[in-house]
Amino acid sequence: MSKPLSEKTTLTRAAKYASVTAKIGAERSNLLGEAKLKVLSESKDLNDLVIQLKETVYQPQLAKTAPPYSGRKLERAFQENLIETYIKIIKNSPVSASTYLTMPLLRLETENIKALIKAVSADLNEEERAARVYLSVEDFFKHRRAFEEALKASDLKQLSTAFAKTEYTSALTFGLKSYNESGATTCFDVLLDKTYYEKLFNAYGKLPKREKQHALFYANAESSGYILLTLLRGKILNHDANWLRVIIPDAHFLPNATVEALVVAADFESAFKLVQKSPYSSFFARAQTNEETVANAERAFKKAIYNQARQSRITEIFNVGVPLAFLNQKQAETSNIVTISLGVEAALNPESIQSLLLLDR
Repeated sequence: MSKPLSEKTTLTRAAKYASVTAKIGAERSNLLGEAKLKVLSESKDLNDLVIQLKETVYQPQLAKTAPPYSGRKLERAFQENLIETYIKIIKNSPVSASTYLTMPLLRLETENIKALIKAVSADLNEEERAARVYLSVEDFFKHRRAFEEALKASDLKQLSTAFAKTEYTSALTFGLKSYNESGATTCFDVLLDKTYYEKLFNAYGKLPKREKQHALFYANAESSGYILLTLLRGKILNHDANWLRVIIPDAHFLPNATVEALVVAADFESAFKLVQKSPYSSFFARAQTNEETVANAERAFKKAIYNQARQSRITEIFNVGVPLAFLNQKQAETSNIVTISLGVEAALNPESIQSLLLLDR
């Protein structure tokens, strides 16, 4: 007697996700618990912090980090570990989910280009530029050659040319034109962000129908959060409505009418009232300043994504939600230990450092 279709489907999904589920099980055992993070925040200095991380999954990267230690050096070690973990999970995931799961790496590639733009603009030498990017990301995407050319660029025009055969051509060409007019590199940042969030929406759209429900919260919160925060910051800076239309992703989860209303809102107060009518209204609480209000909302989005990842690790099984939950937990941990290292370097007290962490509370 043949098995029911639903049972066959479950068995097929189980087989597809068997490899990545096993890998996640091993990797999750390496995550640092809340108690460990609190102990790390009590480190006397960065040497003490590194010693306490000696028996953790971060040891291989820290062993390659030469003293004297700095927050920047340790951040690089932690990020390299995160990238290595991303790649392990992607390579063990089924093809149907792997494209969407590359989005965190694609985000890092976007940050690589931003860092290079700032480094070239500041006329840093090639060694200094290389220290600001993660070429392991480019090895994964097979973009190393373009980045090696960009590392040698004499100006931003030559840098833009280095990426002529990539999906960033349009953003860099438009950004270069704006840079030549204003002299500011911030235009590159928002245009590269736009490229990333449009790719995020498209990657979500390519997921199999049965997988979308498990990725929806993450994709929606990341995309919608970016748009709402960007538009509110635009109002604080009195950006022109036409410029806001240019930098906001064309593809997104928010109603077009809501986005347009925010774009043409007269000022921050008008835009804030509109945001308070959105599904994310609870993330936007009044603070002493508009800037602080937006910063707190950005943290609220990160916290919501972290909570979703922490809670769904129990309920998700044999679908894209499993690797997504783990990747977001790992990303949160990396953010936490970077925050701890910078806090210890700045001689903040443990309570102040802990108040900045994403914890289970």
